[in-house]
Amino acid sequence: MGMYYPLLLILLKCFNAIAYTFVSVLSLRRLRARKAQWGGYGYACLVMSIAAMFLSGLAQEWAVTTLHRRFALLDFVDGLATLLAPPLVFHVLYHSERLQLRGRRVWATLLALCWPITAAVAIAAVAAYRGGHERSLWQLSVAFDAYCALCAIGILVASRNRLGLFARGPRRWLVLLFLAWICLAALEPRWQGRAVAFAVAIGIDICSLAFVFIVTYYTERLTFFDVLVKKAAFVFASLLLLTLYFAFVTPFIWAMHLRGWIGTLVWALSVWPIVLLAPWGQRKLSRWVDRLWLGRRFSPAEATRYFLAGLQGAISAGELHKLAEQHLSAIFRAGVEVLGDAASQSGGSRTGAAITVPIRLHGEPTGVIRVQPRADSQQFLSEDFDLLSSLAEAFSFLLENLRLREKRLEQEKREQQLVLNANRSELKALRAQVNPHFLFNALNTIASLIPRQPDRAERTIEQLAELFRYTLRRSDREWVTLEEELEAVCAYLDVEQARFGDRLAIRIEASVEARQMGIPAMIVQTLVENAVKHGVGGIRTQAVVEVSAEVSASGLRIAVGDNGPGFPAAAMRAFPPGNGGYGLRNIRERLQGHFGETASLTVDRDTRLGMTVVSVRLPRAVSQAVEARAQ
Repeated sequence: MGMYYPLLLILLKCFNAIAYTFVSVLSLRRLRARKAQWGGYGYACLVMSIAAMFLSGLAQEWAVTTLHRRFALLDFVDGLATLLAPPLVFHVLYHSERLQLRGRRVWATLLALCWPITAAVAIAAVAAYRGGHERSLWQLSVAFDAYCALCAIGILVASRNRLGLFARGPRRWLVLLFLAWICLAALEPRWQGRAVAFAVAIGIDICSLAFVFIVTYYTERLTFFDVLVKKAAFVFASLLLLTLYFAFVTPFIWAMHLRGWIGTLVWALSVWPIVLLAPWGQRKLSRWVDRLWLGRRFSPAEATRYFLAGLQGAISAGELHKLAEQHLSAIFRAGVEVLGDAASQSGGSRTGAAITVPIRLHGEPTGVIRVQPRADSQQFLSEDFDLLSSLAEAFSFLLENLRLREKRLEQEKREQQLVLNANRSELKALRAQVNPHFLFNALNTIASLIPRQPDRAERTIEQLAELFRYTLRRSDREWVTLEEELEAVCAYLDVEQARFGDRLAIRIEASVEARQMGIPAMIVQTLVENAVKHGVGGIRTQAVVEVSAEVSASGLRIAVGDNGPGFPAAAMRAFPPGNGGYGLRNIRERLQGHFGETASLTVDRDTRLGMTVVSVRLPRAVSQAVEARAQ
């Protein structure tokens, strides 16, 4: 096993260098974005110094192995980083907990002494290095490291804070870690064999790696843990795979005595599958970490598809909120609240136990999505926060579309109501115009009947009163039954027949079922008035007015016909707005307002019978439903 210790040590140093480099970059990026992080600039300096220590050590190892020489600059960087790391640990722990420390003045004094001691140790180390006193240099380094480690342990014990890094579990791990660090550093090199020396070096590197894992796990999980675990694990796995490749495949290629471009091509082709499989391996490793370690059921892409598919059927904002809570609860395995405008000012926040992101419409916060702590106490990580932020944006988009659709429907409803109100006003105005003429003609007719046919005159007065009574009762009511409408039509036609006498023939046919159907008021009355006006007034021979109503599977059809000269040909083919006068146009617009395209008004000419027929078709179910709502 001794032959594998150098390889294991190099791999561990590479892993440490990569992990600390990742944390350093993320720390600086977080500080540049003015986001708070545990330890502030001190922690960023600490991880950068440790990263510089491992990187310079690896670079020096490569220089000695490949170039057979050492670089003084790399030794200087390594020594400086090694010297700065212990006091930085003390410094970071003190400044993060100074408000919670018992005996704070004592710790402040010890920290104030730490930096002059660091400078003195640096000067002494340079002198010992130049004088070749390696044992003295080692003893000085061990003593200084022990001083800083014991101060850090003291802060962990003296702090009153019992959250995060200073809770019972992580505090115990850190104390054991610092004690192990002191013990390993105190082992004198000359007492060690080769295998023991490598084991001690590996142990020290593991302590360094464990420190950053413990700190990030309990203080900055949301920022670093996903990246540190997934990226560093992938890098370590890829390094291990490449090391095995170079250890076993490369000697085999060399044994084939392949030289020149052929050997290079064979080597490239042999390493090509590793390069191609690297992205797939990273996805699989990340998925494995998510499922088995972090407890995530969905990848970000799967979660987005699941969330959007579940919200497609929502038809109101309340239903959208409810569906979002259900699907987000399944994704994050925790209770979820989707809160409206009242919580919009709380903004986004994230702790290990719960996460909150804002819902924004047009850039303004209109609510929040809050994921409650999990029942198993498993904390949320940075990718959970990023996923929730992405899903919140999708939810905001769906909510905005839903509100726009509701607003459009409300606007269409208002426009439809305005059209109906305008048509009702126009109908009332039309009645105000027609009724005086009709009343004048009716009164003249009654006056002429009184001397000759007093009974007929009395009946005409009664019918006229019934007609005006109906008109007054229905002026503010939109819906009536066909039976009520036909009673008014009969009264109107009876008055007109008293006026025209035998010149007017009337036929009314309507089934019992049709008479019970609901229709907009004054539709048949207006059609009959037009038939009498254009039919009887337009011919010298006997005028015929027919009214029929029948019910079929498609709905109710009402037809009013007369044998007058009729309408223009264009009006008979399809009745457009503006043709046929205000009465017919008013009917058509009211039908459109109530039924849309499901109702129709048509004008036909029966050349065989010489009749002009105006037909109204109403949908059966719709008319009944509208009638019920109106009543």
